[in-house]
Amino acid sequence: SGTLTAPASGLTGEMRIENEDGSGSVSFSVEEYKRPKFEVLFEPVKGSFRLEETVKAEGLARAYSGANVDGASVSYRVVRVANFPIWWWYRWGSYPTSPEMEITSGVTQTDALGKFNISFQAVPDLSVDRSSDPIFDYTLYADVTDINGETHSSTTTVSVGYKSLRIGVPVSNINREQITPSGREFTINTTN
Repeated sequence: SGTLTAPASGLTGEMRIENEDGSGSVSFSVEEYKRPKFEVLFEPVKGSFRLEETVKAEGLARAYSGANVDGASVSYRVVRVANFPIWWWYRWGSYPTSPEMEITSGVTQTDALGKFNISFQAVPDLSVDRSSDPIFDYTLYADVTDINGETHSSTTTVSVGYKSLRIGVPVSNINREQITPSGREFTINTTN
């Protein structure tokens, strides 16, 4: 263990410390420090959605002083990826293929309250069989640049599937005596 002082001048970027015999190393990044002036957040997406519906997400750019960052440029994109239930792997030994796909992208601005909205259509991958019970995760990426050129980013994910509710029972902890009318309890999980 120990400490070192990074040089005040010279190149910045990815650096590595390695011990003499080469059996261990650690990487770290050296960059010029600039105190951030604002942050970007996504509000939690409320409600449940169906495939092919329009999904709306709201974000906020707020200065650390508490002021709203209005008139900032927001560059966004929405990327879809399919996820499959674990039982599909156990049944068939592999998951169907569904490449990552950009659904939409664009540029908008924050309003006087520092808010911005991103809308997109929850387009499914029609090449994936519905019987594989896919859940499509739509990841929203937003890069907000204020009038001074400072940029901060945030992401959020909205999941939409063919079923609006999933019910699961963790059977790994259940034995046959527990699944009897004798009044034993077991856990049921529900997820929208």
